[in-house]
Amino acid sequence: EVPDREPADRERQGVALSGLWQATDKLQLVADYYYLDAEDKPDLGTYLDDNSKPVDDIPVYVQDQDFLESEVNSFTFRIGYEFADNLRIENASRYGTTDNGYVVTGARGTTRDVTDPLGALPTVSLSTHQGWQEVDYFANQTNLFWDTEIGEQQHQFVFSAEYTKHDVRNGVYDVTNANATNCIVNGRRGASASYCIVDADGNYISNIGNIMGRQIDKGDWDNDYSIKTWSLSVMDTITFNDHWSMFLGVRLDDFDYTNDVIGRGATEPTEFSYNDTLWNGHAGVVYNISEDANVYLTYSTSANINGGESDVGGSCGYGGICGEEATIGQSEPEKTENIELGTKWEFFDEKLLATAAIFRITKDDVMEGADYETTGTLNTGKNRVDGVEVSLVGNITDKLSAQFGAAVMNAEILESVDAENEGATLANFADKSLYLQLRYQATDAFSFGAATTYSSEMYVGQPDSAANEDRGVPDYTVYDLFATYKLNEQLSVRLNVANITDEDYYFTAYRSGAFTYIGDRRNAQLSVTYEF
Repeated sequence: EVPDREPADRERQGVALSGLWQATDKLQLVADYYYLDAEDKPDLGTYLDDNSKPVDDIPVYVQDQDFLESEVNSFTFRIGYEFADNLRIENASRYGTTDNGYVVTGARGTTRDVTDPLGALPTVSLSTHQGWQEVDYFANQTNLFWDTEIGEQQHQFVFSAEYTKHDVRNGVYDVTNANATNCIVNGRRGASASYCIVDADGNYISNIGNIMGRQIDKGDWDNDYSIKTWSLSVMDTITFNDHWSMFLGVRLDDFDYTNDVIGRGATEPTEFSYNDTLWNGHAGVVYNISEDANVYLTYSTSANINGGESDVGGSCGYGGICGEEATIGQSEPEKTENIELGTKWEFFDEKLLATAAIFRITKDDVMEGADYETTGTLNTGKNRVDGVEVSLVGNITDKLSAQFGAAVMNAEILESVDAENEGATLANFADKSLYLQLRYQATDAFSFGAATTYSSEMYVGQPDSAANEDRGVPDYTVYDLFATYKLNEQLSVRLNVANITDEDYYFTAYRSGAFTYIGDRRNAQLSVTYEF
C-alpha cells in the first residue's frame, strides 16, 4: 500500500519594520526593512505514465538531504514633499539582496535496460535538480504629481524618472550521490546507472528517502547577469465632463545588458552584451454611465528583451539568451499588445463591485528556442490569447460577502518557424479557471466560509511554444473551509482546512513528464493574530 503524501515540510521566519516621520505638514519620510528566512523540502509530485496521465499512487520520494532555502533582505526609503495642493513630489529608493538555493528530486517512469540484471522491466527512477542564485538590486524612482486645468479640461499628470540595477549570479551545487546505484535505465543519452524505487516484483522499495545518500557542496557560478536601466514616463488622465474621460501614457526604457555564460562542457564564460531603447505606452477612454457604472476601452503595449530571464542563462527555450555573441543585439524585443473592453458596476451603496471584460493579448517577435542552448530563431514566433473574464467582490448582504472570478480564454500559435505548430494552443495554458469564496459573519466575533478553485486541463511544453496535446494534466476542483473567531480587540484565531475532499490534483508537468507538480493534500492550519 502506498502511503498518503504528507504536507510539505516548511519553515519561515520573517521580520518587517516600518517607520513614518511627518517632519512638517508638507514633508514626509518613511523607512522600511523586510527580512525573510524560508526553508522548505519540496515534493515535485509524480510523473506522467505511458498514457500521459499522472500516476496518483506514487510514494513520497523526497530525499533526506533535499532542500529549498531563501534569504531576503530589503531596505526602502521614501520621501515626499507637497509644494501645493495640486503639486507634490515623491522619491523612493530600495536596495535588496536575495539568496536562493535548492537541491530537489524528481521521478520518472522508465524501463530498465536489457543490460540490467533484472532485465527490461518497468520501473521508476529518480533524478536530481539543483542550483543557487545570488540577487543584488537597487532602484530609485521619482514621481511628480500635478493636477491642473488646461483648455477648460481637468488634467492629472504623473511624471516619472527611474534608475534600476539588477545583478544576478547563478550557479550549481556539487552533488555526490554516495550510495550505490541499483538499476540501469534507458534515457535520452542511452543506458545509464540510476536509482530505482521499484524492485523486480513491481513493489516500492523501503528507505526511499535515503536511497541516494547525497553529499552537497556549493559549486561555481555558471551565469553572471547584469542589467542597468534608465526610464522616463509621463501619464495624463483628462476629464472632459461628468461622463467622459481619457488616459494616455508613454514610457521609455534605455538599458545596458551583460551576461557571462559558461555553457555545458565549457571552461570559460562567453560574454553576451548589448543595449537598446524601448518605447511602450497605453491609451484608453472611460464612459461613466452613472455614478455607479462605467464602460472602458484600453490599449497598451509591453516588451520582453532577449535574455531577460535572469535565472536560465543561455537556455533560449526558457527565456534565456537566444543567438550568438554577434547576433544577440540584432534581435528585436518580443512585443505584446493588449486590447480590453470592459465595464464596472457598483451595487448596494458601493458595497459590491461587479466587473466584466473581453480582451485580446497578442505577442509578436517571439524567440523560439531549442532546449537549454542559445540555439534558436530570433523573432519568428507569434501567439494570441482571446478571453472573457468576470468578477464579483464585496458584500451581498450585511453578513454575507463574496469573492468570485472566472475566465474563459483561447490561445493560439499564429506564426512559428515550424509550420506544424501554427494553430496549436500554448503550453502550460489553462483555458478555463474559476475561484469563488463565500464568507458569513455569524456574529460580531465569529465568521466562517468556504472557497472553491477550478482549473481546466493543460498540456506540457516550453514557454511561448506549442503545447504537446498528448501529454498534460487533467482539470481539477479543490474545496477549502475557514473560520475566524475574534477573542477581543487585539486577539483573534483563524482555522483553515484546505482540500477538504483530499483531491489528487496537479498544477502542471515538465515537458518530458519527468515530474508533475502535485497540489497539497488535505491539511489544516491554525493561526493566532495579536495586534499591539
